[in-house]
Amino acid sequence: MRLLTGKPGWSTSADVVVIGSGVAGLTTALNLRSHDLSVLLVTKATIDEGSTKWAQGGIAAALGPGDTPDQHKKDTLIAGAGLCDTKAVDVLVSEGPEAVRKLLHKVLCLINLQPVRLH
Repeated sequence: MRLLTGKPGWSTSADVVVIGSGVAGLTTALNLRSHDLSVLLVTKATIDEGSTKWAQGGIAAALGPGDTPDQHKKDTLIAGAGLCDTKAVDVLVSEGPEAVRKLLHKVLCLINLQPVRLH
Protein backbone atom coordinates (compact mmCIF):
# COMPACT_ATOMS: atom_id res chain seq x y z
CA MET A 1 0.00 0.00 0.00
CA ARG A 2 1.33 3.42 -0.88
CA LEU A 3 0.34 6.56 0.97
CA LEU A 4 -0.75 9.43 -1.22
CA THR A 5 0.70 12.80 -0.43
CA GLY A 6 1.53 16.02 -2.13
CA LYS A 7 4.97 16.94 -3.38
CA PRO A 8 7.36 18.17 -0.70
CA GLY A 9 7.23 21.90 -0.17
CA TRP A 10 10.90 22.15 0.66
CA SER A 11 14.17 20.26 0.56
CA THR A 12 17.39 20.44 2.50
CA SER A 13 20.56 18.50 3.08
CA ALA A 14 22.58 17.61 6.15
CA ASP A 15 25.41 15.31 7.13
CA VAL A 16 23.20 13.62 9.73
CA VAL A 17 19.46 13.48 10.42
CA VAL A 18 18.48 13.10 14.09
CA ILE A 19 14.91 11.98 14.68
CA GLY A 20 13.51 13.12 18.01
CA SER A 21 13.90 16.33 19.98
CA GLY A 22 13.93 14.89 23.48
CA VAL A 23 17.01 14.82 25.65
CA ALA A 24 18.57 11.97 23.66
CA GLY A 25 17.98 13.64 20.30
CA LEU A 26 19.18 17.05 21.41
CA THR A 27 22.27 15.58 23.08
CA THR A 28 23.07 13.62 19.93
CA ALA A 29 22.62 16.72 17.76
CA LEU A 30 24.89 18.78 20.02
CA ASN A 31 27.56 16.08 19.99
CA LEU A 32 27.45 15.82 16.21
CA ARG A 33 27.75 19.60 15.83
CA SER A 34 30.88 19.53 17.97
CA HIS A 35 32.40 17.38 15.19
CA ASP A 36 31.57 20.02 12.57
CA LEU A 37 28.75 17.98 11.05
CA SER A 38 25.58 19.64 9.84
CA VAL A 39 22.52 18.25 11.60
CA LEU A 40 18.85 18.20 10.68
CA LEU A 41 16.72 17.68 13.79
CA VAL A 42 13.31 16.18 13.03
CA THR A 43 10.58 16.52 15.65
CA LYS A 44 6.85 15.85 15.86
CA ALA A 45 5.51 19.38 15.53
CA THR A 46 7.35 21.73 17.87
CA ILE A 47 10.57 21.18 19.79
CA ASP A 48 8.80 20.81 23.14
CA GLU A 49 6.37 18.08 22.07
CA GLY A 50 8.70 15.15 22.77
CA SER A 51 8.24 12.54 25.48
CA THR A 52 11.06 13.73 27.74
CA LYS A 53 8.80 16.18 29.54
CA TRP A 54 6.58 13.26 30.57
CA ALA A 55 9.52 11.69 32.42
CA GLN A 56 8.50 13.35 35.68
CA GLY A 57 9.25 16.79 34.31
CA GLY A 58 12.33 16.26 32.18
CA ILE A 59 15.86 15.13 32.94
CA ALA A 60 16.37 13.16 36.12
CA ALA A 61 19.75 12.43 37.67
CA ALA A 62 21.21 12.24 41.16
CA LEU A 63 22.90 15.66 41.19
CA GLY A 64 21.87 17.46 44.35
CA PRO A 65 22.96 17.18 47.95
CA GLY A 66 21.48 14.02 49.42
CA ASP A 67 20.67 12.55 45.99
CA THR A 68 22.21 9.15 45.40
CA PRO A 69 22.16 6.76 42.45
CA ASP A 70 20.56 4.13 44.72
CA GLN A 71 17.71 6.49 45.65
CA HIS A 72 17.28 7.47 42.01
CA LYS A 73 17.11 3.78 41.05
CA LYS A 74 14.48 3.11 43.72
CA ASP A 75 12.39 6.11 42.59
CA THR A 76 12.69 5.09 38.93
CA LEU A 77 11.63 1.51 39.61
CA ILE A 78 8.64 2.70 41.64
CA ALA A 79 7.58 5.16 38.92
CA GLY A 80 8.05 2.45 36.29
CA ALA A 81 5.45 0.24 38.00
CA GLY A 82 7.25 -3.00 37.11
CA LEU A 83 7.88 -2.07 33.47
CA CYS A 84 11.53 -0.99 33.83
CA ASP A 85 14.49 -2.92 32.48
CA THR A 86 16.65 -3.11 35.62
CA LYS A 87 19.93 -3.18 33.66
CA ALA A 88 18.89 -0.04 31.76
CA VAL A 89 17.96 1.67 35.03
CA ASP A 90 21.39 0.75 36.44
CA VAL A 91 23.05 2.46 33.45
CA LEU A 92 20.76 5.47 33.80
CA VAL A 93 21.52 6.04 37.47
CA SER A 94 25.26 5.37 37.18
CA GLU A 95 25.94 7.34 33.97
CA GLY A 96 23.13 9.89 34.19
CA PRO A 97 24.76 12.47 36.46
CA GLU A 98 27.86 12.84 34.27
CA ALA A 99 25.74 12.91 31.10
CA VAL A 100 23.61 15.74 32.53
CA ARG A 101 26.72 17.69 33.57
CA LYS A 102 28.17 17.38 30.06
CA LEU A 103 24.88 18.41 28.44
CA LEU A 104 24.53 21.45 30.70
CA HIS A 105 28.11 22.46 29.98
CA LYS A 106 27.51 22.30 26.21
CA VAL A 107 24.25 24.21 26.39
CA LEU A 108 25.73 26.92 28.61
CA CYS A 109 28.70 27.29 26.28
CA LEU A 110 26.36 27.61 23.29
CA ILE A 111 24.53 30.50 24.90
CA ASN A 112 27.78 32.03 26.18
CA LEU A 113 27.15 31.54 29.89
CA GLN A 114 29.71 30.28 32.33
CA PRO A 115 29.18 26.63 33.27
CA VAL A 116 28.27 26.00 36.87
CA ARG A 117 29.64 23.19 38.98
CA LEU A 118 27.05 20.62 39.98
CA HIS A 119 27.82 18.30 42.88
